[in-house]
Amino acid sequence: MNPSIRKSKNPILPPIPRARDKKLLLNIEQFVKTESEKLLAVGQLDAEQQYIIYGQVFDKLIEYCTEYNSILTAIKQEYDEFIQTIKKGEIDATHLQAKLKSLTSEPTTLMYYRKRAAELENRIEIINQDSSRIEREFPKMLKQKTVKSPEVKEKTPEKEEINPSAPIPGMSIEDSLDMAALEEYQQQLDDKKQQLNASIITKYVPIQRKQELDLKLSLALQEREEAELINKKLVDRYRKKRVIVDAISSWAKSNKSISLYETLVEVIEKESELKDESAPTNVFDDLEPKKSMEAESLLEYVERFNELLVSGQYKAAAVYAAHSPRGILRNIETMERFKAVVQHKDQDPPLLLFFEAVIGSSNLARHPVNAALTLEGVKCALSNDKLELVIHWVTQQRVTFSEPLGDVIWDYGEKEPQHKVTCLALAQLIYRKCSSLRKAALSMCVQGQIQGALDYTYQSKRFLLDDYLFLLKKCPTMELINGLTKEWDGKPAPLSVGQAVLSLLCTDHKEYGFRLLENINQCGENALEQVILNDAVCTAEGWVEIAEECSNNNYRQLSERIMSVVISQDGVVEIPQKEEDAKIMEHIYM
Repeated sequence: MNPSIRKSKNPILPPIPRARDKKLLLNIEQFVKTESEKLLAVGQLDAEQQYIIYGQVFDKLIEYCTEYNSILTAIKQEYDEFIQTIKKGEIDATHLQAKLKSLTSEPTTLMYYRKRAAELENRIEIINQDSSRIEREFPKMLKQKTVKSPEVKEKTPEKEEINPSAPIPGMSIEDSLDMAALEEYQQQLDDKKQQLNASIITKYVPIQRKQELDLKLSLALQEREEAELINKKLVDRYRKKRVIVDAISSWAKSNKSISLYETLVEVIEKESELKDESAPTNVFDDLEPKKSMEAESLLEYVERFNELLVSGQYKAAAVYAAHSPRGILRNIETMERFKAVVQHKDQDPPLLLFFEAVIGSSNLARHPVNAALTLEGVKCALSNDKLELVIHWVTQQRVTFSEPLGDVIWDYGEKEPQHKVTCLALAQLIYRKCSSLRKAALSMCVQGQIQGALDYTYQSKRFLLDDYLFLLKKCPTMELINGLTKEWDGKPAPLSVGQAVLSLLCTDHKEYGFRLLENINQCGENALEQVILNDAVCTAEGWVEIAEECSNNNYRQLSERIMSVVISQDGVVEIPQKEEDAKIMEHIYM
């Protein structure tokens, strides 16, 4: 046997990974481990959070593997669309179940509404009876007051001794002798007295009252916990008894081939494994709760929130608002209340505490924060230099993505150059999530990811000519200009050379257009001529305008070269000067 053939059958050694690849893999493993431990510590590590973590890892791999950038990006987009479809289906199913439940509970709700109406009618009747009784007793009370009033007036001079010669406090001697000034001063004193009486009733409450309410609240919570334990035991007994009753009724309807004792023994043995879905977890769960009770509980919740906010417990009030039932306090109105609170030194702003609690407890699938509240929260965090908080909100998808949100983070990066790279990455993520194509591509170009931006634009079916011109004007670089004026993967160039140069001439970046023409002119003797002749978008008038701009900016050789090519085309004639026009027209008037 040929030794060369024998040698070829030996197993080939596996390729040795590069140090750069090893470093990337170690960083990815460490990132996944760290993020999972953080979420696990706060009890938020679920399937959705794991998907977010591995999605970020996939983005890093796409940026690293430049050769397979396009296909990996397409794969990730397909997975993202599939997962978003599944999430939307779950949300729709939840809404439909809730709607179905509300429809099935309408008869019970109507019954309780009627019962509540009857209770209110009885209460109104009692109030009317009390009102009529008070009207009958009021004249007697008025007579008693008029009889006693003279005695009081006679006793008051004996208690208070007033010196008429003493000066009146707060008045000069001249004003004390003027009757009009005295009447005005008396009216002021009466108004002040009424204000003080009203303040005593409304503004001032003894601190013992608050202590009593706190004690009542703690006792009520304790009683509620004890009642829940008793209720749980009763429900367990109810479930066991119901299983036995069902077994006896089914045995009575059967042919009684098995004795009742054996049937009950078998049911009791399987009772721990059985889960009767028809048995409610609470005896009263199958009854719709009274709407009035629900309204009272919501009112108590709001009152407790107001107490925390007025007493200065801003952090507790923020947490209370974040976990409010039905999200009644997760809105702009509550935000305005926190914004109106005076900020104390050496303390976190109350408004920031509110956004930390609300956005930190939000979830796009279950408790989303709307775009307006998200925008205000990010502005508040950035105004307090809490960029790390914004990074956490965005990467963990705690906010609603919108184009204004990306603009706010972009502007912050422009004002704070040390954070510009981070802000651009966050803005790119937000723009891509909210389908703002041109700004997503622009953020990639500003970060220097020109090839990635071109891949993104070509793969998107909604990237139009205006979007390409927007990129060219906002981020003119030679790499981007060359990419937009050349074919890409067998597809025609988005912009022609003449179109790109004319667009740049309308901005402050004319030099990039001249450099593009110079580079083309240096590629060969006929390179510029071929570009002009093959340009199906830019007309001859457009190239004449380009030539004039070249001449005005000291690119005379380039201007002459363009004009010579344009004039040589069929049907194009150079327009003569005014003196030559006179000579040409001279024979007409001869």
